[in-house]
Amino acid sequence: MTRSSTPDVVGLTRDLIRLDTVDGNEDAALSVLAPILSDAGLDLAWVPWHPGRSNLVATWRGGGPLTLSGHLDTVPTGAAPWARSPFGGEVDGDRLFGRGASDMKGGVAAMTVAAARAAREGSAPFRLVFTSAEETGCHGAAAVAAHVPLPENGILVVGESTGNEVRFGHKGASWLRLDTRGRAAHGSRPELGMNAIDALADAVHALRDAPRGARHPHLGTRTTNVGTIAGGTQTNLVPDAATMTVDVRAVPGAGAEEIVALLADHGSVTRALDVPSVWSEPDSAVSRKVLDIVASVRGEPSDAGGVSYFTDAAVLDPTRSRSYIIGPGDADQPHTTDESVSVRRLEEAVEVYHALIAARWG
Repeated sequence: MTRSSTPDVVGLTRDLIRLDTVDGNEDAALSVLAPILSDAGLDLAWVPWHPGRSNLVATWRGGGPLTLSGHLDTVPTGAAPWARSPFGGEVDGDRLFGRGASDMKGGVAAMTVAAARAAREGSAPFRLVFTSAEETGCHGAAAVAAHVPLPENGILVVGESTGNEVRFGHKGASWLRLDTRGRAAHGSRPELGMNAIDALADAVHALRDAPRGARHPHLGTRTTNVGTIAGGTQTNLVPDAATMTVDVRAVPGAGAEEIVALLADHGSVTRALDVPSVWSEPDSAVSRKVLDIVASVRGEPSDAGGVSYFTDAAVLDPTRSRSYIIGPGDADQPHTTDESVSVRRLEEAVEVYHALIAARWG
């Protein structure tokens, strides 16, 4: 690649996939992306989080209202064998395979290619934000928000997996831990003790019976999932301590507080993660403009939907109401064995992001 050229999105996605950024090492990926953006004339600011796990803010002409964002960490490859190497970046027909292909190195690559091209064309101001540690709770985005906050009147586009359709928000995520305490006794005399696992069982039943709260017209209802349970040390001992974790996915109008209060009736509750929900009204002027731009590239409209997973928008968008999720990945691919992305969608995403950058937002 020469200094004046723009990289190929498929090749750049493959380069990123070949870097293992499972729960770390995002700096290696940023070291691939930063020279491309710097050569195109963007100003770069590295925002540290942990060693080897930085974030990058790339600004063109001061930034302006529009920000495109994506994360560079991935989840583990899992125990199941892959048909293709998770870090090989193999292409078979229209599919590019590898961990992060859809979630979301393909989106990051498309943003980078579109941004470099737009800057060389002298486009309107914009910025890119590439983050670390999104998968485990948006930690990199929090570091960016603390050091380089985005404007409250801004517009944020997050490149998560939507098949390049526009999605207007997502559920929140609260990860809760419930600790119950009992009294130990011999397993042959349980009446002398107090079983901490029984308290967990009561909490599980209470969760099943709990109302889901208000239904959001596009995000649906709040959900809860008991993810882990642990307790006891051996069969003939009444357990005096037990623990479970609960994943609460909240929607506007039905947050996690009711679930926290319900669990608190059975033990001590702590929060491991608390990411709020995000929703941008589809009928707003900005939303209609985003829809029109994306439809002009894709040749078909998007419906007014949302997604169930959380994104960095919950941290980067100070209003939580001016964010749009648009990315080339397929919605059924993130975190799967043999994860892949459509080559055609990657190329389309470059055009979508380029068109969004080219529009006048301020």
